[in-house]
Amino acid sequence: MPDRPNFPIPEDLTPDTFCLCLQIPNDPTWKRVFAGLLAQPAYWFNWQRDTARSGKILGQYWTQLFDQIDWSDMSCCCNDNAIYTYDAEGNLEVSTDGGVTYTPAPQDDIRINPQVVFPEPPSEEGVDELCLAADGMVNLIKEQIGEQLTDDMSRYTLGKLLSDWTNTVIGTSNPFQALVTIVTNQIFALLISAVRAALTEDVYFTLRCIFSANILPDISFDVAAWENVRTDTTGQISGIAGIFLEHLEYLLGSGGLTNLARSMAGVDDSACCPDCSADMWHIVNYSGTNVGSIIATGTNWITVQGGGHPEFGTPWNAMIQTDGNSICCIPVSVEWLTGDHDDENLFGVDCEAARWPGSPNGAFDMGVAELNTVYLRKDAGSNFTAKITFA
Repeated sequence: MPDRPNFPIPEDLTPDTFCLCLQIPNDPTWKRVFAGLLAQPAYWFNWQRDTARSGKILGQYWTQLFDQIDWSDMSCCCNDNAIYTYDAEGNLEVSTDGGVTYTPAPQDDIRINPQVVFPEPPSEEGVDELCLAADGMVNLIKEQIGEQLTDDMSRYTLGKLLSDWTNTVIGTSNPFQALVTIVTNQIFALLISAVRAALTEDVYFTLRCIFSANILPDISFDVAAWENVRTDTTGQISGIAGIFLEHLEYLLGSGGLTNLARSMAGVDDSACCPDCSADMWHIVNYSGTNVGSIIATGTNWITVQGGGHPEFGTPWNAMIQTDGNSICCIPVSVEWLTGDHDDENLFGVDCEAARWPGSPNGAFDMGVAELNTVYLRKDAGSNFTAKITFA
């Protein structure tokens, strides 16, 4: 190689190594050319001269590494023998010893580290970006997945739909494609016709509430927010619809949810649900006696316990309300923790309507009705505790 300057002497003559996967033409002549090029550092005279004669050490060190190159397919460096799997919690793991041992490999999970990361959109005065992002996420899921389902679609076409969609949002990889296949089979087993019927406007409304409640200020989702979204989806959207949407969220990961949100495909920044918190609610005191009691609270949930009241005709009652007729929230679930299950005795007062004293309006639509009062009643049996979750 005439007129080529000598290689510079590195500070560390024998550093640790790492694998670099190279693709070269599969041709004997090309292999000889590359072998000749890569052999040059093995010769001491190709290095710069110094008094320590470092070129000799560098030449010997590279000769050892050069002799280990597998010129057939470089499988030792391309990690072709790596085996990926997902553990029971959905975390990606890798084995390089034929499956004997596995170690966590979050760096290879494109759900957490997507191949494409959308930039944070610029803020716009007078626009609620978080609500607009949540509305856009629902629009994309509805238009690109929900409305593309057909009753007669095959397992293959469903898998192709999911694969193409996730590839657009986060990219693709070999282990991830296996996950797409697994989720495709799980969704197909739900019966597509039943899934389509379950994806109602009320379901999409609740999903928008879930996204808006968990999205971070920079219009992103970290792993914790992703997990919360999945938990809230199955907890607040019942039946097949909740299972189906959680499967989609599982595939997208925190990176996919972030990219969906940052797509800013929303059309209505007022589509966010009311910002409800446990602090907005208190137990009702009627005629000097509390109607039940609040025993625990969280960010958007309250656990109540029933109690007797001398002026109520039922043994167990719990009633909570906000501080004003127009201060309202949407109950999305009631979970009976102790006592007999009694979903028929759930009542509420519609937003803007006069609150207690007075009678509740009657049974309400869970996940839809905006209420300023929620009333739980047990006509018989043991006392109860129940967790009420709001959008």
